[in-house]
Amino acid sequence: MLDDVFKERREEAPETPPPAAPRRNRFLPTFLLLPLLLMILLGLIVYLFGWLSFDRTGALDLVDEIRASSGERRALAAFELSRLESYSLPGTDHDRFLRGIEELLREEAGRDARVRRSLALTLGRTGDRSSLAVLLEAAEDSDPETEIYALWALGNLGDSGALAMLTSHLEHEDAGIRKMAAFALGQLGDTRAIRPLRVALQDATPDVTWNAAVALARLGDETCLPTLLPLLAGKIPRGMLSVTQEEDLRVTVIRSARSFRLGPARQALERVASSDPSARLRSEARLALEGKSPPPFGAAREVASPR
Repeated sequence: MLDDVFKERREEAPETPPPAAPRRNRFLPTFLLLPLLLMILLGLIVYLFGWLSFDRTGALDLVDEIRASSGERRALAAFELSRLESYSLPGTDHDRFLRGIEELLREEAGRDARVRRSLALTLGRTGDRSSLAVLLEAAEDSDPETEIYALWALGNLGDSGALAMLTSHLEHEDAGIRKMAAFALGQLGDTRAIRPLRVALQDATPDVTWNAAVALARLGDETCLPTLLPLLAGKIPRGMLSVTQEEDLRVTVIRSARSFRLGPARQALERVASSDPSARLRSEARLALEGKSPPPFGAAREVASPR
């Protein structure tokens, strides 16, 4: 009987409803997507502005852009031209391209130095010796930085017709110009540069003596070794260069020392190859000892800033 009463009471008792499921925030996915959408929109805006500014990136098109533009746009077009990966063009187009840059460089005299610097750098990067005359003119520019770029370009052409100009700049009052002239003389590969470079080893500015020593090493002249060997060992005056610049300088010295794989230079290279803390320098030294080292850097400003 009691069981029946309890059974009836259990049947009459209301059932407890199950707990309600938590409500999902329907705005949460939108909130998470907003930053992503904003980033995509920003990327599209940047791309659009870049496309509107430079929708033509070919060498000849950029020459036309420089000719037709002015102010910042002109300087930017010249800068972009100097940074192209290749200037390979078919015969007549290549000639038109070079003549166009040469004309622009001459026309730019007394105007925007930024444009002249980029044009001189471009001519040097082409390596075309037909540009020797206009670069000799640019090497006498009123802007010292343009002179530096022109001197580098003359060295990169490797034409002995620049020997007299580069030699004269070893006596320039600007140490940055003397430094670039020294490095460029080494690029010519003309042994007539040895005598003036030996004089440049006595320059009061370390950057100049370093680059003169690198140039002499490229020409196979051992008078550079008293200057190069301390650099090989990492004995660089503290605070003169950043850590990256010091390493770049030592890489250039190692690559230059490949001409001397015997005697003190070899011993110095072996020490670097076996025990230098820098893996990059150890690798470069091993390549130099094996005669597989690439040439030194093409621009002295990568060794240490001209300024």
